[in-house]
Amino acid sequence: MRNTVLAMSGITILLAVVGVIRQGPKIIIQALMAGGEMLIEVAPLLIAAFILAGMIQVVVSRETINKWLGKDSGIKGIMLGGIAGALIPGGPYIFYPIAASFLLSGAEIGTAVTFVVAKNLWSLSRLPMEIALLGPKLTFVRFVVTLIFPLIVGLIANTFFKGYVDKVREQIRKIQGAGEET
Repeated sequence: MRNTVLAMSGITILLAVVGVIRQGPKIIIQALMAGGEMLIEVAPLLIAAFILAGMIQVVVSRETINKWLGKDSGIKGIMLGGIAGALIPGGPYIFYPIAASFLLSGAEIGTAVTFVVAKNLWSLSRLPMEIALLGPKLTFVRFVVTLIFPLIVGLIANTFFKGYVDKVREQIRKIQGAGEET
């Protein structure tokens, strides 16, 4: 996480310098105001998503996650991951913490991958906007054409990357700061 913060800070400074050179110092205030407005708008969603992710880890037992989403769940877990992805509203700041909590609670890698892919392809909360902008026919065709992809990707992930799930969990713990215990 430290490297990510350093990289983002470096890019921010670089863009600030370019902005000041092109448009003067007033651009910094405009950027801070725009960023602050986005933060105020997104903060409630972020807080809710992280609390939900934490609640999944704490409230839902490891045995339940293993039964429904873990290695013994098979295709059922992958399908449930896809359904969850379709139903969970919000963008990446919402669903990635949830996917991480699924993994930390015992879900298989294919289930988490299916969840993320289904969120991007099947998002039911996005359908009304898609229908309004693209029309019902194109939306229907897009949905039908992508219907099988999350399941296929989840099965591929379980087949080829099953051995990596512990490494992924370890990396998530490290990012979250839990891996620093000695």
